[in-house]
Amino acid sequence: MAANRTSKSVATRQRFVDEALRLFKEQGYERTSMAQIAAAAGSSRANLYLYFNSKSQIIRARMAEIEAEVAELYVALDGMPRRTPEALREWLGTAREMWLRYATEFEAVNQAMAIDPDVLEEWLGLIRRVSSAHASRHLDGAPEDRRVEREVHMTTLMMSLERNFYFLYIRGHKEREEQILTSLARQWSRLFDD
Repeated sequence: MAANRTSKSVATRQRFVDEALRLFKEQGYERTSMAQIAAAAGSSRANLYLYFNSKSQIIRARMAEIEAEVAELYVALDGMPRRTPEALREWLGTAREMWLRYATEFEAVNQAMAIDPDVLEEWLGLIRRVSSAHASRHLDGAPEDRRVEREVHMTTLMMSLERNFYFLYIRGHKEREEQILTSLARQWSRLFDD
């Protein structure tokens, strides 16, 4: 009986997240209300508030769900035997696939970051966690200033990738996609020049 209640609770929570993302895509993050999310999920606001206190909490829950896959993308980068611009261009293809798969989530996160400091902090936290793990894998035992320099380099590359992919794959501005990807691959290869 308890397992059935738990699976029903998980399904209800997921329905709220899914409907919120659908509404964010259709109406925008700012214009979507908690009441609309509850109604779209076929539930009440009171029930929604049992799971989430705010729209930012919903977005952050979805971010937590996909963080492992985002982090794995960068673990795969670190595990590449060669990091030439050509090899990194292929890695960017894998990153593109992830961005296309989570286009709705990335658009909602982008909208939410503009108005909600909690979402912005969570996104920056994800970038910090990934760049810190990267620096640890490559510079374990190195002086602190070298680790910090590597983390900052990784952070700037991740932010550049995020902005470029946002405009290419979320906003659909693909006029110079191949040149942009080639340029990004060259930039990423410099991270491994040391």
